[in-house]
Amino acid sequence: MSSKFGFDLNEYESEERSYEPLPKGEYELKCTEAEEKTTQKGGTMIAATFEVVSGKYANRKIWNNYNIHNDSEKAQRIGREQVSAWARACGKPNATSVDELLERSFTAVLDIEKGTNGYSDRNRIVGYVGKDSAPAVKSKAKEPSLLDLEDDNLSTAKVKPEAKEGKKKNPWD
Repeated sequence: MSSKFGFDLNEYESEERSYEPLPKGEYELKCTEAEEKTTQKGGTMIAATFEVVSGKYANRKIWNNYNIHNDSEKAQRIGREQVSAWARACGKPNATSVDELLERSFTAVLDIEKGTNGYSDRNRIVGYVGKDSAPAVKSKAKEPSLLDLEDDNLSTAKVKPEAKEGKKKNPWD
């Protein structure tokens, strides 16, 4: 099947993009998209897309998931604490919906999470800095990533090899 583009490809250059994780540190972010998703186990999570607002890395994307309903009380508590810290960092401590947090800038602390099972290293939000210049509210150093908690349970995600083998990969499994 042949289809014409309707424009000359030579008139456009592809812009060079880096997909390497950003260096560890504090960044001004805003949430540009957030979607409630159901996990395969019937839980609910918020899948959020963040964008760096300014500086050398402006417009780079960060993805984070937040468990809000989960059979694992620990996973649910971690997710809810992180959403609460995000809301406070946005200056909306009494938010009742993720819609109230969209497009609101805040400062987050990013770390680099080592990739596993063929996945690349990625950034992870590990802390939120309050609007009143309070120190960063950081997740506990050894807390698991929210991706570890539920990403392989998304109805649209690929099942990682270890999940197929039935091995426990988290202490709360």
